[in-house]
Amino acid sequence: MIKVLNIISDSNVGGAGRLLVNYLHNFDRTRFDVSVALPRGSELKPFIDAEGYPVYELDGVRDKSFDMKAVKELRKLIKTIGPDIVHTHSAFAGRLAAYLTRVPCRFYTRHSAFPPSRKLTTFPGKQFNGLVNNRLATEIVAVAQAAKDNLTDTGVKDEKITVIINGVEEVRRTDPAENEKLKESLGIAKEDFVCGISARLEEYKGHRYLLDTAKYVTDRKRATFFLIIGGGSCEEDLKKQAEKLGITDRVCFTGFVKDVAPYYNIMDLNLNCSIGTETSSLALSEGFSLGIPAVATTYGGNPYMVTDGINGFLVPERDSEAMGEKILQIENDRELYEKLSAGARQKYEEKFTAAAMTRQLEALYEKSYREHVKNVR
Repeated sequence: MIKVLNIISDSNVGGAGRLLVNYLHNFDRTRFDVSVALPRGSELKPFIDAEGYPVYELDGVRDKSFDMKAVKELRKLIKTIGPDIVHTHSAFAGRLAAYLTRVPCRFYTRHSAFPPSRKLTTFPGKQFNGLVNNRLATEIVAVAQAAKDNLTDTGVKDEKITVIINGVEEVRRTDPAENEKLKESLGIAKEDFVCGISARLEEYKGHRYLLDTAKYVTDRKRATFFLIIGGGSCEEDLKKQAEKLGITDRVCFTGFVKDVAPYYNIMDLNLNCSIGTETSSLALSEGFSLGIPAVATTYGGNPYMVTDGINGFLVPERDSEAMGEKILQIENDRELYEKLSAGARQKYEEKFTAAAMTRQLEALYEKSYREHVKNVR
């Protein structure tokens, strides 16, 4: 059995954490002995506990990629556990600790995609960044082609990188009576067309442009409602913006939601407004599993997720009017909506299931184990 230690520095339940939980749910436990190290008090812990995996809580890894205290803690943990594979998620300290402790297989997943700085794409920064990443990791997983491009642009060897697209569990369907009750509690009328977004409320997710879109749409079709799921540092500013725009009766901020399924079940359209980082969006895939089409920006990995006229539409980032026009087009054309809905479900089944994603990762684990562990032993 191959022993795997995952290390994640997130204290919140973001995309990387949700992806990790999807992996954990689908691993073949007859072949892999998996555990997780995370920050003490992380919101992720209950989700991992529910999957039945060992969890190690640490003090030095909380919400920062590198900390020397964390390296010391992790080296001690790695020596105690003795993993064949250490797989890090947003945790440079974990990669360094695994290298210093001579773990044979050192995995790193790149969960984000954003324009790298000039310092990292030109001499000598590119060469130094490439040297560090190529040395510390034996295998790198990119969750979208855009993420892989970021890595190769900053000096990482192409042959080290495997693209494994994010996959999700199918979102459960909820009872119609439950849906109506939730709508009523949120101030959503039965006739409202519900546009939703599930994302951290951070600048790079583009919510302020979404609120401008909400103003544009509701000025033209009042029976449209915007559901904003998630928490983050921009929440208060966004609420003030909604108030200034006069759309507070057409927008609901839910805050952090532990179980998003009921909210997806009342959505007609899934939105993604990213402007600064996006790979293969878990939220889009979750919506597709219920047949919810999408309107998304062209940023990062979104063009891989959404195909115009098949499962939704793409619009330029920061273009609130363009997004608004696509929302109105879909809302006003029932035949188009049904076509996009069927396409969303088909795309999910073909590309975005959690089981397919996990099988690819398991195969990569076994390949690396054969090359770096079994042959040596």
